[in-house]
Amino acid sequence: MITKNKILIAGLVPCGYGNYPACDPCYLWYLAGNIVDFLLKGLALPILALALLIGGIVWLTSSGKPAQIEKGKNILTSSVIGIFIAFGAWLIVNTIINTLGQGKLTWSWESINACPAPIVTPSPIAPPPPITPPAGTFQTEEAARAYFQNTGIEINKSPCTAGQTTNCTDLKGLPLGAAAGLKALATSGGFCISGGTEGEGALHQTHGIGKPVVDIKPSCSGAVEIPALTALRRRASFLSREAICESQNGDLRSSKTSCLISNGGTPFTEAQLKQLNHIHVVFP
Repeated sequence: MITKNKILIAGLVPCGYGNYPACDPCYLWYLAGNIVDFLLKGLALPILALALLIGGIVWLTSSGKPAQIEKGKNILTSSVIGIFIAFGAWLIVNTIINTLGQGKLTWSWESINACPAPIVTPSPIAPPPPITPPAGTFQTEEAARAYFQNTGIEINKSPCTAGQTTNCTDLKGLPLGAAAGLKALATSGGFCISGGTEGEGALHQTHGIGKPVVDIKPSCSGAVEIPALTALRRRASFLSREAICESQNGDLRSSKTSCLISNGGTPFTEAQLKQLNHIHVVFP
């Protein structure tokens, strides 16, 4: 019984239960329109069919009697006139209902526009909590930069802002062991840090908080020369687990004695050599 009532309600007004929106005054026009539709389509049309059937039967069974023939004609004529009157009344009433429901004059008499959905203000999205660097790493960007400044190591760019992963360099979360390795490397010559813990999952897919991975290049200014890049790679290879000549996007790589030779053993083209701009260093 409850299920039948729900089906009946759903047919009258699409609101008030289940996944339907809550009912409001707008749905009164739905209700009025559906009732008028029912009176025409659910009652008037079946009555018309029945009247036409009766009129036809009276005419067919008249046996030529003028009175019966006239009676049958009157039934048929009245039925047709009646349905036109009913349709005209339905058209007028439905247009009035739609006009009142929409708040303006409308000629779309055949349908009622849907009631506007209630405005739901989405819950504010809380920003993700800041990542706390693990033990044994620089806990703040300031501490990391102060350490490298004291050791005379340059850093190519300023720290990343919230949500920024490119065109910046972060050192917060760099393991202290990697920092010690960089300090030891600085005793044999200067260099510039061009990539730290920023951009995890972007350009620097192997970088990130807690990972002993940095990018370095001979200098923070000027073009990168292949001989200087090769010399820096050779120096870094003595102190690291891995030191690779690399392009900015990481597509071109060389861990050979000379950065002129790719890992596949073939020499880089002149255009490819221009793309090599740093040493990717992984410390133990």
